[in-house]
Amino acid sequence: MAFYSDFAGHYETVFPFRTGTAEFLVEWLPGEGRVLDVGCGSGAYTRHLNGRGGDCLGIDLDPGMIDQAQRRDSAGAYRIMGMEEIAHLETGAFSGVFCVGNVLPHLPAAQVATFLRHVHRLLEPRGRWLFQTVNFDPLLERTQYEFPVISNDERQLAFHRTYRDIEPGRLEFATRLEVAGEVLFDASTTLFPRTSEDYRAAHVAVGFRQLTHVADWAGRRFLPGTPSGSVFVWERP
Repeated sequence: MAFYSDFAGHYETVFPFRTGTAEFLVEWLPGEGRVLDVGCGSGAYTRHLNGRGGDCLGIDLDPGMIDQAQRRDSAGAYRIMGMEEIAHLETGAFSGVFCVGNVLPHLPAAQVATFLRHVHRLLEPRGRWLFQTVNFDPLLERTQYEFPVISNDERQLAFHRTYRDIEPGRLEFATRLEVAGEVLFDASTTLFPRTSEDYRAAHVAVGFRQLTHVADWAGRRFLPGTPSGSVFVWERP
């Protein structure tokens, strides 16, 4: 997946470790048992949980990201594995599963129900599943949306992100990374956005119980029509 490998070494500059995210994970994930980080990127939150004495497995489809994660956390457990491949993990092996950074929309809508069934199967009773996406509710009313540029003056870095050709269930995610005035990469990939109600209904159908739904890691109220994040926490009864 060159889309991400091309900037694996810059990933934690573009998306640095956030204390608020880490605190939310610690608050809502079970305090004991093994945890699975789906789409771990370069492993910042896997690394943090392990550093607190946890037992967290980080998985990501991109070899470049897993290489970075293992370099930064040589004692940690990381695997090159896509979301659909969690089908091969052991039933009931985890007390918690989480997925942050808008990873879930990379999964085609037709595969979401199967993925959720696997998450449910992987969790022990009272296990928790936490995921974050962009709030697509207002964005699906547009044809294009440009995010604010992420910049780092010290590293002379600018990261541009745009959603193009937005339609129900599909959009093109275009990115451009510039370092010291030169374009390191300019690429796009397809995302499969879903409304918050779509996600809610899909989870209920699998048998999850909703614990909370907020707009961000600070726990602000989720408002469907307002641009924000979307953070769900579910429990397997």
